[in-house]
Amino acid sequence: MKKNYTVKLASLTLCLALALPLAACGNNNDASNNANAGTNANSGTNANANAGTNAPADTAPLLDASADPAQDPFGKYDPPIEITTVHTNNGVASNLKNGDTIESNIYTRTWEEKLGIKMKYNWTSPDAQAEEKMNLMIASGDLPDFMYVSPSQFEKLAATGQLEDLTQVLKDYASKYTKQYLTGDYAGLLEGVTKDGKIYGIPNGQTYHDSGSMLWMREDNLAKANLSAPKTVDELDKILENFKANDYDKSGKDMYPIPLADANLNSVNWGIGDAFFNMFHSYPNIWVENSKGELEHGMFGKEQRENTRKALLKLQEYYKKGYIHPDFATFDDTKYNEQVVNNQSTVIFGGLWDAWWPLNLNIEKTPNAQWEPVSIPSADDKPGKSSVTAATVLGIAVAKKGTAHPEALVKMQNLFHDLNNNPETMQFGKYNTDPVDNSGIFLAYPMPIYNPSFNYEAFQQISQAFKDGKTDGLSEAYKLFYDQSKAYADKKDKAGFPSYLSYTDKGSLAVVDQYIKEKRFQMNEYTAMPTQEMLDNAPIIKKAWDVMFLNVVKGADIAEYDAFLSQFDSLYASAVNPGVNDWFAKKNKDSVQKWFESK
Repeated sequence: MKKNYTVKLASLTLCLALALPLAACGNNNDASNNANAGTNANSGTNANANAGTNAPADTAPLLDASADPAQDPFGKYDPPIEITTVHTNNGVASNLKNGDTIESNIYTRTWEEKLGIKMKYNWTSPDAQAEEKMNLMIASGDLPDFMYVSPSQFEKLAATGQLEDLTQVLKDYASKYTKQYLTGDYAGLLEGVTKDGKIYGIPNGQTYHDSGSMLWMREDNLAKANLSAPKTVDELDKILENFKANDYDKSGKDMYPIPLADANLNSVNWGIGDAFFNMFHSYPNIWVENSKGELEHGMFGKEQRENTRKALLKLQEYYKKGYIHPDFATFDDTKYNEQVVNNQSTVIFGGLWDAWWPLNLNIEKTPNAQWEPVSIPSADDKPGKSSVTAATVLGIAVAKKGTAHPEALVKMQNLFHDLNNNPETMQFGKYNTDPVDNSGIFLAYPMPIYNPSFNYEAFQQISQAFKDGKTDGLSEAYKLFYDQSKAYADKKDKAGFPSYLSYTDKGSLAVVDQYIKEKRFQMNEYTAMPTQEMLDNAPIIKKAWDVMFLNVVKGADIAEYDAFLSQFDSLYASAVNPGVNDWFAKKNKDSVQKWFESK
């Protein structure tokens, strides 16, 4: 069911959460992120670079967005050249049409026709095997010319001198459109791949505009219960009690309002979506500034840990009341989906893209179901905030040191930008998303790069077009999303359900817009690459959390959480916090949260 990821599902951002916080990692059941964050080629990969929006002075002038490129950014090689790469998700071949394969498709043909570049794959792999194969390849030193790596893999390659310096070829060959998303408001993305004033990769990322956690629930069932979307946890409790007691869809099954799957925890999943912890002002995957002006972990820092305790106790309460399936510990994504599809579970702690998966599966079975995204309720009188990162590097296209034509990588990225993102040149239905079945054609390309605010900009334009009926100014992509949304609004066309619940005033990006306007994002204060101390200690703490989480939710004494905190303090905080706060001091404790709130 997960093969035909659409454009919206392009980038399930995976990271080593304790190693480096993320903008919007939802639970492991949210096969998500955003249209223009690109596919994470390494689904099991670790840490993620969170670069803030204000690049330091030494990186800002590296690229001049207003300067014309010194060389032809689309110059064709004659005779053609061959470059080697790898593809880490060959299962997406199921999205391709007319007999196309990973090795031979619209991208391989276009790159040869327009650029004179023949792509040759040293290997391809299923998504599940990607991390292991990539890490083995990096360790061996037998690298292709170009590849798309995670931030932690980038750090390994850079530290061992295996990457080509791309500074000059970016200056000479990057198109203005490419430079637009590496400079100005997006300079933080470039910061993440710059070392000692040299650029070692082309970052693919997203901003807080395309991030956020939220609840999803059945609006029609709320109406039947004479209830409204919750603003407080007390109001949510009443909804859960009602949804537990009433089988509104006449499924004939026991109701478990909150779907949960604990059998396939990954490095960013804290057992349930970030939105759940956010209700209690606990912030997974980010660092926050405490009352002493120091940075601490958003869940387990000295001033945050009691908020996390309250969240755990509430989840334990929900389990005791039967709001969570008693066998959730053995459930994987398939079992999770079954609960949603069968209308047993109708309150999801998710993210932006749940309408694309798994709620679209529910609509197939229950076409009249009316889902709505809901901003984060609060457990007290403080507003509920979603934890995010201002600018997040999801992956990096890099070149092997000594490769013959490093400028070819820049040309390839220029062309991908033009065909997928640039409103003046895009051929969206041909290269990105099939307009009939929404399958992601773009996933055939192994090194994506996107407009980091693509989806929020789509919401702004599409929601306005819904109000005034004017669509002439919409790009091909946004017109496609508008048409899909309109077809769902007017005719309940199921194919338009995801777009409608994303890009209109009823959609998830409207919730993001609310967060932005009401200053309800809790920003990640740590914007550098992961330290070695983070990478070394995070897996131990995450494993300890997973065991404790399962036990406490199922009824164990909360003292297990205290034992976990002792491990956190001794194994993680003692090793990591000094380096993080030294970094914070060196940047004059320049707070991203204060910057955001002052905007």
